[in-house]
Amino acid sequence: MIRAAFIAFTFLLTLSACDRGVLVSEKWKWKDQQWINGDKKSFVMEALDTTTVYQMDIQLSHEETYKYQNLYIKTLTKYPSGKEVSSVTSLELINEDGSWAGDKGEGGRKVDIPLQHRFTFPEVGSYTWSVEPFMRVDTVEGINSLKVVCRQVKE
Repeated sequence: MIRAAFIAFTFLLTLSACDRGVLVSEKWKWKDQQWINGDKKSFVMEALDTTTVYQMDIQLSHEETYKYQNLYIKTLTKYPSGKEVSSVTSLELINEDGSWAGDKGEGGRKVDIPLQHRFTFPEVGSYTWSVEPFMRVDTVEGINSLKVVCRQVKE
């Protein structure tokens, strides 16, 4: 009995170590593969200090019927002080040779894209981060899911 409890504890400790350093991980899915313009997705991050170094990555899953070589997104970061910073980013989905980037899986193509590396939070407190499509169409078709992970950089 004690041995079984020890093995279970070790297993749980190992699982929790996998997510060590992850500040936030958020995933949104679209069952109809349509991300509509104005459909803003958001989450809150708690910055406990201004010295820890983080990175933020996006994993995008899309159908091979997706019509474009990239996906433009608009992000908005709201600081604890109320300051807001917005930017537009192109998520490249095609390799230089014209092939799809990423891996092919059951849920379409999965592409891991670094969004921001080696950053620190300039203020302590709650940050709200949001993302929405920023394309020239009202509905972006062929998008299955979007996952955003912000994690501590291991030095």
